[in-house]
Amino acid sequence: MKAKLWSGLALLLCLPLLHAEPIPAYSQAIEPWGDPASGDGLTPRFLSWLAEQSGLRLKQGTRPLPRLVEDMKAGRDALALITASPERDAFGLELCRPADIRLSVVYRLGARELRAADLKLRPVGILRGTHTLDAFIAQNGAEPVLVSDMRQGLGMLRIARLDAMMCVRPGCGRVLREISAPADRWAELAISREPMAVYVSRGHPLSKDPAALARLKAACVSPEGRAKMAELLARFD
Repeated sequence: MKAKLWSGLALLLCLPLLHAEPIPAYSQAIEPWGDPASGDGLTPRFLSWLAEQSGLRLKQGTRPLPRLVEDMKAGRDALALITASPERDAFGLELCRPADIRLSVVYRLGARELRAADLKLRPVGILRGTHTLDAFIAQNGAEPVLVSDMRQGLGMLRIARLDAMMCVRPGCGRVLREISAPADRWAELAISREPMAVYVSRGHPLSKDPAALARLKAACVSPEGRAKMAELLARFD
């Protein structure tokens, strides 16, 4: 019994020291969530705001999503904003869901609106490395054309090298405005919405600090947190 009491006391005494060093918080390297060149993006700005409200310091960087997930599993990444899924509960504590990803395909508006079935055997731009539209492509028989980013794909759409282009919001709206001319008429075929969640790695000491977790969650779900995310979504989309 004494051993248990001493170990519990030692843990309580150590909690203030768990975060003496900056906490690693990585963003997925895809526009607009994180830009590897500048280190800027929607995710680093939101995580930085959460940390400021919670009394934490962050060491930020960007990673391709597969590596970010592996780093979270290993406890090398403490804090992340990524798509929510039940599989991630095994290695991450979900604190909140501050935003959604909205998936659609953009096309040039003609005499009538496009239906999914109209894309059969027609070239549709797909972001390289993503599988979020696999089921959609398989169902309607479109011809997937891999592109590096939305700017490249929407540019190809504008010069008719594609019949439609995958659109991921936030991000797609800003790029579309930047490349469009006044005469361009675009329409979107909505596909799905996917929630984004703030996760804390179960393998990092931050997950053992209930007070810090409570502060992070409270900031994220607060009216100020919702306003901050709305501001960032407006800026980056």
